[in-house]
Amino acid sequence: MVLDLNKEMAWITFADDGWQSKWFPISTITGNQLEWTDSSHIMDLCREKFNNRDGSGWTYFGIAPTSQMLMKNSVRDNF
Repeated sequence: MVLDLNKEMAWITFADDGWQSKWFPISTITGNQLEWTDSSHIMDLCREKFNNRDGSGWTYFGIAPTSQMLMKNSVRDNF
């Protein structure tokens, strides 16, 4: 993966796996990382994809654009 510091891309971090120190790109089904355009849209996509549907509870996560991810700062979370 190449990190382009001229673009704000979407990233996710998980509370039970290195909160704000481990980040993963938020990508389309074809593997293209999403640009950070609207935090509400990104959050809705992540809630749909990462919340447990089997009734075992919530997956707690935070999202951020590249600039905030580099500072270990989750801009929004679902706590």
